Amino acid sequence: MELKKSLAKILYGFLFVFLVPLFLIWWSLVVKVPFMPLKFPIFGLVLAIIGLMILILGMFTLITKGKGLPMNAFPPKKLVTEGVYRIIPHPIYFGFVLTCLGLSLKFGSATGFWLTTPLVLLACISLVVGYERPFLITRYNKLPKPILNFSIILKPIVSIFGLDKLWKKILGLTQKIGNSWHEKRIGPLRIISHGIYGGLAGGIGAFIIVLLCGNNHLFAISFIFISGIIGAAIWAQLLEGSSVLLRPFGYYGGLLGIVISGLILIPFEKSILLVFAAFACAGPFIQAIGRIRCLIQGCCHGRISHENQGIKIHNEHSRVCKLDKLNNQPIYPTQLYSFIGNMIVGFLLIWFWLIAFPLAIIGGLSLVLTGVVRFMEEGYRGEPQTRHVAGLPIYQWLAIICFIAGMLIMLISSINAPSIQYSSLGFSIILGLIFFFICWFAYGIDFPNSNVKFSRLSG
Repeated sequence: MELKKSLAKILYGFLFVFLVPLFLIWWSLVVKVPFMPLKFPIFGLVLAIIGLMILILGMFTLITKGKGLPMNAFPPKKLVTEGVYRIIPHPIYFGFVLTCLGLSLKFGSATGFWLTTPLVLLACISLVVGYERPFLITRYNKLPKPILNFSIILKPIVSIFGLDKLWKKILGLTQKIGNSWHEKRIGPLRIISHGIYGGLAGGIGAFIIVLLCGNNHLFAISFIFISGIIGAAIWAQLLEGSSVLLRPFGYYGGLLGIVISGLILIPFEKSILLVFAAFACAGPFIQAIGRIRCLIQGCCHGRISHENQGIKIHNEHSRVCKLDKLNNQPIYPTQLYSFIGNMIVGFLLIWFWLIAFPLAIIGGLSLVLTGVVRFMEEGYRGEPQTRHVAGLPIYQWLAIICFIAGMLIMLISSINAPSIQYSSLGFSIILGLIFFFICWFAYGIDFPNSNVKFSRLSG
């Protein structure tokens, strides 16, 4: 057992100390971005050296003061708040990001400066927010408070612009929406209030995709879109189906359905990469709007939070109350976190499309950025049926897979994104309306008196 554990530590260290940095260097040399390189050799070298020193000092402090290794899989026994940890939050990550920035400036790497370093920064933030912060609270019941704590630095900005008051209002609105579940019966049909958001997600998504692709790809778009809906239903049924909830939907099943159906179409659709990239741009908007449905339905909900950080759900039809028995308890508004993150990602990808980024980079960035958002969100979700593997929720592992897949996709050479196809506006509206009604029916209309598979959305 000890030999196996020692080997695991060696492999873990080898992965993050050697393989990851080497991969990032090689990746930065292969991927090309249409941005001007910035080259400051001396300044960059100084930054890289400082970053490397902070990184090594952070590792040394964890080993000597924490009585353990600087590895999430094998955490130190003690919470370290001394030395460099008293000054800088997360010095290992801070030092690594600074090193990446310094090397990018030293060698004048446009990809390193504009893409690699920001992605490394986001990955570190995601790991801290989505895993380390909840872990530290659970294990040590407190968090380090270094001098350069981000919350302290941002406090004046929050106060001046009233962001704390704005956040409270947003939480209040989120709670109101989360308790708004209601239904209308028409014969055997039940129309649930949250279905409108499923319809809007599908309709707006189809509208964006056609507008980006053009009307020459309507069959491919429709086939892939329907496959995504079917994939989402099958995936969630396998992972979370029950006698109480017979028609759940899962994001990663939809993503898998889109990928598989797109690959099937390769012999028939010459511009499949264009279609994939358009789906990649629309995906975050679909996910964000769909999260409003999740909020009302009660799926993807957070775990119990501090009173001032959460929302309270009391609607008896919500999964929060019906399945998980968290009535009127403060829970993290994870659907809100996802909504905000995905909206930011969506507009960022549209901007990349407008400035004619390569299609492969747009597609890869969609997977990377949505993976970052999902990893952070999952750190605060509280659904008891979610499976855990090696200490992480299965969805965090899937987010990591998406991140890696996105990085690899960006290595593919591709044409730049074309101009928005305004001539296809009419087709985009028509297909958008069609998928609005398809998704509205799939996500918001059911047959509550039937026991047929997929007939009911909830009890």
